[in-house]
Amino acid sequence: MVWNAQGAGSREFVSVLKELIRTHKPMVYALVETHMGGEQALHIATATGYDGNTRVDAQGFSGGIWVYWKKNLVTVDPIVQHNQFITMEITRIGEEPWYLSAIYASPDPTRRQDLWRELENFAQSNDKPWLLARDFNETRFGWERSSSCSETSRRSRRFNHWIENNQLLEIEFSGPSHTWARGNSVTTRQSARLDRALCNTEWGLRFDSGGVKHLPALQSDHCPLLISSNGFAPLSALNRPFRF
Repeated sequence: MVWNAQGAGSREFVSVLKELIRTHKPMVYALVETHMGGEQALHIATATGYDGNTRVDAQGFSGGIWVYWKKNLVTVDPIVQHNQFITMEITRIGEEPWYLSAIYASPDPTRRQDLWRELENFAQSNDKPWLLARDFNETRFGWERSSSCSETSRRSRRFNHWIENNQLLEIEFSGPSHTWARGNSVTTRQSARLDRALCNTEWGLRFDSGGVKHLPALQSDHCPLLISSNGFAPLSALNRPFRF
C-alpha cells in the first residue's frame, strides 16, 4: 500500500492507517509527503507492528518518504534514496528479487525534471522487474483532470513521452478514476488522477495478474493505492499475495 499522507503527525491519521493495515495486510507500505521525520516515523513503525523501515525525511515541511515492511515476510534493500523517490530491491522468501520505487514527485515542474532523469538513468541500467508507484503529480489524458489548459496538456505529452521512452506500462486499476480531490463546492472543486502504478515489461510478464485498487480517501486528499502482484482474488493464508 502506498499513500500520499499529506502529513503524518495527527492521531487521527495513525488510527486510519492502522485500520487500513488491519483490513488489507500489506507486506510493505509507504507513506509519502509526510511533512516530517524522526520520532514520528519510528512511532508509526511501532504502532503498526512493522519491524523494517527506511526513509527520506521531509525538508522543512516539504516532502518525506517512509517505507515499512515485515522482515519475516520480505527482505527490502534500499538501493537509491532521493528526496523524490526511494528505490528498493524486494525479495520475498523463496522468490526472485525485483525492484520497487516509491515516488513523490515535486509539485514544482522544474524539480520533477530531475526525478525523470534519475529514474531514466536507473531504467537504462536495470535488468530486473521494476514497479514504480505513487504520486507522479502529472496526468496522462484529458479525462484524468477535472479541468485542463494548454500547460497541463503540454506536460501530459511530455509525461507520456517519458513513459514510452522508458518502455513502461500502466497497471490496471479499480475504484475512483481520480485519486486526488480538493474543494468543497462546485466552483472550488478540483480533482485529478495524480497517483498511479507503472512497471517495466519484465514486471508485467512476471506478475501478469497484478492490479491496483484506489481506496477511499480518508485523512488526506489523496486515495491510498493498494497494489497486489497476484490480483485481488481471495487466496489462502499459505499462498498470500504480495501486497504493497
